[in-house]
Amino acid sequence: MNPELPGDETLFASDMKTFEQLPVKTKELVVLKDAAEKTTGPESVKLHKKIRPAAAVEPRAPRKVRR
Repeated sequence: MNPELPGDETLFASDMKTFEQLPVKTKELVVLKDAAEKTTGPESVKLHKKIRPAAAVEPRAPRKVRR
């Protein structure tokens, strides 16, 4: 029993719907990451230098432990 996979158009539509729901910062990082994967040499290094600080996650406040 092999379930039928949805068509490429259906997958693309669901991927686009998911992408549209992402925050703007995440969308920018996805675009930069795709561009960095397609380039080589100094251009790739420049893109990675843009991605690193933007992708840094701010530390969360420590959780309170109930006792």
